[in-house]
Amino acid sequence: MNLRTHIQSRLLGLQAQGIQHQVDRTYREGGAFQWVRETLVNAQEAGAKRIHFGIEWQAVESMGVYRRLIADDGRGMRADELVGFFRTFGGGGKPIGGVHENYGVGSKTSLLPWNKHGIVVVSWVNGEAAMIWLARDPESGEYGLRVFAAKDPATGETTQEPVVAPFKDRESGCDWSLVKPDWITEHGTVVVLLGDTPSCSTIEGDPGRAEDDIKGLCAYLNRRIWQFPADVEVTVQEMMHSDRRRWPSSVAGVGQRREALGCVNRVVRGARAFIEYSGANDGRVASSGTVELRDGTAVDWYLWEGERPSIQSYAAQSGYVATLYRNELYDVGQHHATYRSFGITEAKLRARLWFVLRPMEFDPASGRRGIYSRTDRNALLISGGRDAGAPLPIGDWAADFADRMPAEILAAIRAERATGSGTIDDERWRERLAERFGDRWRITKLRARDGGTETVEPGQAGAGSPPAPILRAPGAGASSGRREGGRKSRNDMGSVAGAIAAARSQVAGGIPTFRRVPACDVDPGMLAAWQPHDPEHAEGVVLLNVERPVLETEIRRWQAEYPPHQADLVKDEVIQVFGELAVAKIAHSERLKSILPGPTVDQELRSPAALTMALLGLMGSDAVLADRLAGKCRRRVS
Repeated sequence: MNLRTHIQSRLLGLQAQGIQHQVDRTYREGGAFQWVRETLVNAQEAGAKRIHFGIEWQAVESMGVYRRLIADDGRGMRADELVGFFRTFGGGGKPIGGVHENYGVGSKTSLLPWNKHGIVVVSWVNGEAAMIWLARDPESGEYGLRVFAAKDPATGETTQEPVVAPFKDRESGCDWSLVKPDWITEHGTVVVLLGDTPSCSTIEGDPGRAEDDIKGLCAYLNRRIWQFPADVEVTVQEMMHSDRRRWPSSVAGVGQRREALGCVNRVVRGARAFIEYSGANDGRVASSGTVELRDGTAVDWYLWEGERPSIQSYAAQSGYVATLYRNELYDVGQHHATYRSFGITEAKLRARLWFVLRPMEFDPASGRRGIYSRTDRNALLISGGRDAGAPLPIGDWAADFADRMPAEILAAIRAERATGSGTIDDERWRERLAERFGDRWRITKLRARDGGTETVEPGQAGAGSPPAPILRAPGAGASSGRREGGRKSRNDMGSVAGAIAAARSQVAGGIPTFRRVPACDVDPGMLAAWQPHDPEHAEGVVLLNVERPVLETEIRRWQAEYPPHQADLVKDEVIQVFGELAVAKIAHSERLKSILPGPTVDQELRSPAALTMALLGLMGSDAVLADRLAGKCRRRVS
């Protein structure tokens, strides 16, 4: 083999093969209604002021097929732009590798796998229409553009073309030149989803995912998109009934609210509008604000007061926790455990309290730690630092927020909190736990420090605090006549912001406490849950479900041993002992942090399921209760 002598070099870009496998894989990584997000963003990037998720009514009238149509009045695409955008994986001038870019692959990967028969795109620029048809080759499995035998009207020459003028298509039951709505004039684009066969109805979305709820598309947008600009209108054509037999058979049914024919154009407002909901008569956002966390993350919170409007299922009715990234909400959740991380347990308060986290974005130029979206735009990840590529540290942010709890939320917690906050009043038990575990239990306090970035109102002395003189009144004690005698530690710690510069410090915090709560404040079926961040108990609190059947059974068992007039005393004692045992389990588990990673102890060994299982052993509670009740009650005489 004769090799030539090197003169100079340049880089040859890598070539991709088997694009269909990349499309299918990215599709599998996505989620329900991902195609809605992708087509919406494409229309917004095209400068659209009106975006409509409608129905292609020609096929409804001619074939009884209900196809999803997405129309916008953006700038449109010429013939060459259509080919460049839809034939190229990462096309349209969008870089695949840009960490915060929209990649140019989302609409293809989220639509093609369930529209194998085709996706028709008709676009207008200066009133001139151009059409392409994307599909999957049934033999090779590759995705691409259909090539049409097209005739030049000027020369009569027939050529093979991927872009043609819209035409009347008998197989599809429509004239593609008539799919343009009246409000698209000179510029705009219409996308029609054909499904896997000519007879597929696609208005219920991807059949391989849970998208068949008639209000699902609208609900998705109202949960995913934070807000829309004032000059942009997004609408969804939505059936009023899930029974296909009651769907309208022509465009005449649009706007009819009768269940027999109903189909309406619903305006999408975005998630923020349904949190604030300015049109509500009996309720309002009573307070809101922003808490800045240590790493620069901002947490916006909204606290509703009064009755919530009847939003039904086309948006989120009650509170949630979400992360906001470039006007889109990710990791939306309402789970008990998520709210517990923020220091919130009360079910009624969770229903009217929203947390929207705004972390800093990853800066690829400086390497600054921050967030970015996964390729499928269905999740966020952390980049930079030791946790690069990991899921978002929601728990860490929540704990930081709990340490900085706004006064309005704290007041709402106290107003909602159930009576019966438990304390361990058996001094022998408390002293034994404190002696064994108190020095291991660490809590965060504000400690006076010159140059500190926070402030404190000192209310207690910390270990190692500089001493201050003790002043005695004249004639007091053996040192009568002397005002100064002895020294004590100076108050330099507290939990409340004040006028003195301070920094956060980990100090010994004693043992946790417990609180009696109803079943709705813990995970379903659980007897107890651990809340490490509580606004009223810095050392943490165990939530004891006093409505759990196993606890009620235990109460009745012990009440049967004593006279009826002592039933309430026995009930309180049983609950008290279970609370003390739960605290003991948590305190014992702190020692395990010397041999196991802290997250393992907190997330697994202290999980609601683990704590519930630990409390279900009756021998421990029986021994304590028998001793405790013997000193307070006289057993029933048989």
